[in-house]
Amino acid sequence: MKTSLLPAATALPVLLAWALSGAAATPAAEPAPSGPLAAKAVSEALGAALRADVPTALTALKAAPAEQFNAKDIAFRSCMIERHERSSPPPPVGETDDPLARKVLDLYQNYWWHAVRDPAGRPARDAQLKADLAATIGEKPPADGDEAFDALTERINVKLRAAGLHPLQGRTPPLYDLLVWRQQEERDYTVALPGGEQQPVKVFVMDDWLSRGWSHYTACSYTGAAGWANEQGLFAVRSAYGDLKGEDFKVSFLGHESQHYADLKRWPEMPPWTLEYRAKLVELALADDTRIKLLDRFYRSQDDEPDHPHPYANKRVIAAVLAKLGLPATADLRQADPEATRRAAREVLIEDTRKRKAETPAAAPKT
Repeated sequence: MKTSLLPAATALPVLLAWALSGAAATPAAEPAPSGPLAAKAVSEALGAALRADVPTALTALKAAPAEQFNAKDIAFRSCMIERHERSSPPPPVGETDDPLARKVLDLYQNYWWHAVRDPAGRPARDAQLKADLAATIGEKPPADGDEAFDALTERINVKLRAAGLHPLQGRTPPLYDLLVWRQQEERDYTVALPGGEQQPVKVFVMDDWLSRGWSHYTACSYTGAAGWANEQGLFAVRSAYGDLKGEDFKVSFLGHESQHYADLKRWPEMPPWTLEYRAKLVELALADDTRIKLLDRFYRSQDDEPDHPHPYANKRVIAAVLAKLGLPATADLRQADPEATRRAAREVLIEDTRKRKAETPAAAPKT
């Protein structure tokens, strides 16, 4: 199964980092937290949203007492119910004057709205999306297979770029995805990875968004893609990382995505969940101030399905680090010694690298 967010002609796939809305911002005053049942419901709903499972998200949010939600969380709950608990898709989100961009965005949002409600119907929705996208540029539906679809989306992207937009189409498992932004700037960094590598990377900092993908749409902008890596470099959503100086940026973006960048150069065919597993070990090996928030995110979203690479990797990271620490599988890493946890995550990553180097030859360098 293809999992790239890039055309087939591009060698390296995209691996997305996720962030809560406003996670890096420093508000003037933090609101009082939601009550325990509401907080648990929000956590479960966000985890379900990242698995493209809206029925489970809505069930969790509606089961908790409404009076326990603080202002921010009640807005999330209200938006989720208004957007998803209805008989037809809501009005489109996002403003653009470009007719093609408007049509493409509407098609993707319609597809996402249906697909997160009915997993069994996704194959038919996938096929319809491809046919509808082809029609926007006067073409017949593409042939079966990823290559034909990639070629189609690149022809659409050429037209969107001509309108001054930066588009990215492809697949963020389990759904097809669309990211479109209007502004970006370039920065150069050298990132020290836990395995000892000094990884130079180019970072594109993106602003002025038209679409941040299916997770952002599904979760009412409460969470969504915060960055990714491809062979050009690393791409960061500026609004997810504030001033680009905190641990959210240095660890959960630069560390995470630089590990992707290094791994994809060496092992271009590495499965998405494996890439995520290794990058999340990097985060855990480096995180200090954000350690509890990071582990909250790992515990909130776990899955046994490899086609859900983030939650699947979360579960495997927790299990591997607990085992390295000699703790039972039922223990909570949030209660473990912070330095021991960082050291264990680093050791698990280094051991995984050593094993892969012994078993899997590195890709030949490009000429």
